[in-house]
Amino acid sequence: MRSYGFQMCVLVALAAVVLGSATPLVAAQKAKQQKHARHLLYTKPDPSSNGGLKGTISYPAMPIEQILAIPPDEPRFVYEGKREGTSFSFSGLPMGKYDLVVIYDNAFYEGLRLHREPDTLSYEDKTKIETSIMKSEPFFNVKTIHRLEGTTGRGNMCRAICTYLRDKKSEDYSGLKMYRRTFKILILKDVGPGWQIVRSRDLFPLNIDLENKAPAHFHCDAISGIRVSDYVKDLGEIRLQ
Repeated sequence: MRSYGFQMCVLVALAAVVLGSATPLVAAQKAKQQKHARHLLYTKPDPSSNGGLKGTISYPAMPIEQILAIPPDEPRFVYEGKREGTSFSFSGLPMGKYDLVVIYDNAFYEGLRLHREPDTLSYEDKTKIETSIMKSEPFFNVKTIHRLEGTTGRGNMCRAICTYLRDKKSEDYSGLKMYRRTFKILILKDVGPGWQIVRSRDLFPLNIDLENKAPAHFHCDAISGIRVSDYVKDLGEIRLQ
């Protein structure tokens, strides 16, 4: 007859096996929830629209991590493209012009038109804008302003493209402690005493490791102001420079 102690050892071993096999399933489920939550950020394609885009990024020749299409006059609408290696496609885009944002593991390229008119922001404007941005969303303790454009004068507006980063580890959906980063379009207004953020739009929130926390940024005219009509426009090969 086996001892009680032996039976307990067997039970503990079985429990360890069960828990060990469940942990990856839980992590996978949480990762799926995170991916779903991120997709909720994006504008749903219009099923009544035949417009779209497709193409291939020939340079840099790296897998596309994310690609977005944004109407310059309506930055709150952000459409997510499908990716396959270096190729991409969009469907269900309403007719109009679009700027693209192409995100890689260690860099992102954008063709955003931040302001319709020539930029007239003064040094004082830019200082106040920077102060306002740096005070926003304290969770992200490191902020980088890549570009900003606008018109000086009370009541006028400007837009900025920024990286918001938390370089202190926090727990993600799977229970791992990682860094948090997002790219944002900010719209600010001169309210007199200073510039105030009146709207912000997340582009690609992500949990990251230390190696790619500060990706290189590039502005690229080749992916700016692309006109979409009532068919899928083939852009061919695109070099991002």
